[in-house]
Amino acid sequence: MEADKSEPDSLDGLTLAAAFRRHVIEDGEIAAIGQRMLQMRRSHSGVFLEGEFPDPYFGFHWPLHASAKKIAFAFVNSPLTIVGVPSPEPSALETAAAELLANRIAALVDWLARGEIIAVGTFATTGVEGPIGSGQWTRTDLSMDVRDSAICETKSHPPVAIWTGVCLRLPDQGSSTDKAVVPHRDAESPTAARKQIQTKTRSRQECLDWLTSMMSDVAVIPLTNAELWAKASAKWPDKLSKREFDKCRAQVLDRLSEEQRYLWARPGPKPKSSQL
Repeated sequence: MEADKSEPDSLDGLTLAAAFRRHVIEDGEIAAIGQRMLQMRRSHSGVFLEGEFPDPYFGFHWPLHASAKKIAFAFVNSPLTIVGVPSPEPSALETAAAELLANRIAALVDWLARGEIIAVGTFATTGVEGPIGSGQWTRTDLSMDVRDSAICETKSHPPVAIWTGVCLRLPDQGSSTDKAVVPHRDAESPTAARKQIQTKTRSRQECLDWLTSMMSDVAVIPLTNAELWAKASAKWPDKLSKREFDKCRAQVLDRLSEEQRYLWARPGPKPKSSQL
């Protein structure tokens, strides 16, 4: 399947977990074949509803370069083996689903390797945040943790996270002078500029958590975007831009139930006495 070239734009500002869900799990073809597979075997719900790798041994870790064949056999892999009984073969439907999944993941990794979309994460060893070098996406020993938005090394089990809090950005949103974060034992300590980046990133995450808690609470009367921004700018003065706030709000809206999304997307008039 050939990927739509406009798709990197739709992943801007999303966490790795949210981007994987939008680009892979919620892809139209994958969602359709997933429904067919769920009708045959509910055990596939972890893959098509939660985003788990088909082989339960991997959990939410998807190898960066998993082939269609590997994914297909993961659907039928079992921790129990019986001597003399051949391993099961994936069905035609499982094989077709594996090809779609492999193609979508390959397209995402290809965009990252070419720099069409940039992954920004915190290097676990030093706590320094920055863009992950495009060359890292060619490594065969890395996996995506699509539950915790991390990039992990798979040399041991369980996999070890080397970048955490990974989010995706369009390349024109980062400074051209930012250095890519790559594993190095003698990595330098955070500079003042990087500490400022970390502060802004932390403020963005705090804002995201604040909005999520508020907007998912059915007891809270919805506020307009302007009202929310006024409260957010007071909470994080000089640490949160209006652009980042808007992205946080859009991300939270995308996660809400249909009813809550409708209420918060266009909140109606509120009583003058209403307070949070």
